Amino acid sequence: MTAVSVWDKLFVEPSTRFSLTDQSGMPIDERNTVFRAANLLAELAGKPLKISVTLKKSIPAQAGLGGGSSDGAAMLLALRRIWGLRWSWRKLVPLAARIGADVPFFLVPTGAAIVEGTGDVLTPVTLPTLWLVLAKPYADMPTQEAFDLWDSHPVHVETDPSKLVTALWRRDGKTVQRLVVNAFENLIAARIPDVTELKQRLMAAGAVAAAMSGSGTTVFGIFFDRETPKRALETVKPVAAWSQLACTVRQSIVIRSGERK
Repeated sequence: MTAVSVWDKLFVEPSTRFSLTDQSGMPIDERNTVFRAANLLAELAGKPLKISVTLKKSIPAQAGLGGGSSDGAAMLLALRRIWGLRWSWRKLVPLAARIGADVPFFLVPTGAAIVEGTGDVLTPVTLPTLWLVLAKPYADMPTQEAFDLWDSHPVHVETDPSKLVTALWRRDGKTVQRLVVNAFENLIAARIPDVTELKQRLMAAGAVAAAMSGSGTTVFGIFFDRETPKRALETVKPVAAWSQLACTVRQSIVIRSGERK
């Protein structure tokens, strides 16, 4: 798993009580990962939760991009700083895993990791800068529905994350293409053909490899240079509800003080 340069934002301010709203000021309820993360850490650390949080979303929902998971992790790291907790990121992992399977990954300080188990076994790695096109079709695939589909039609794929990291550093395109696979992809593409269409367009436009992200439905194309993806982006726009250029980053969560909404 790797972090990329597409960001949601959390704005955290002192308050007399805890509140969580979206950018328009509408309250967000306790099902949200930010809400759960704040309350769980406050309980565990024995701290009063006196902050107001505004969540500004840029990452599409139900896209397989980990937007909600990154939001939960960001809340944990923000509160760690606010409260001056001398807790390593690994100490936060068990708590993060209670919020969601992908939340622990976003605590990793290198921005990339080999992730195993139920998301709580993490081996940090460092990746070279890779350029990406992200493209989401109009159809959604709720995470639970995707896992139910996989449970009824389990798929096994052959890959090796450690070899993939090495191949990315060596710019070994053939090996990268062989190892970039997603067990969900064919199952979901059978229901949402635009997944295959987007993948084919990215490969035709010069991607080293392309696959669906997570439980879908976003498709990503990997590029070793920064010019080819600019042209590739134009080829997916007619089929995509949302598309964006991005690159890999070495910090999943960035915390800044004094930034205004």
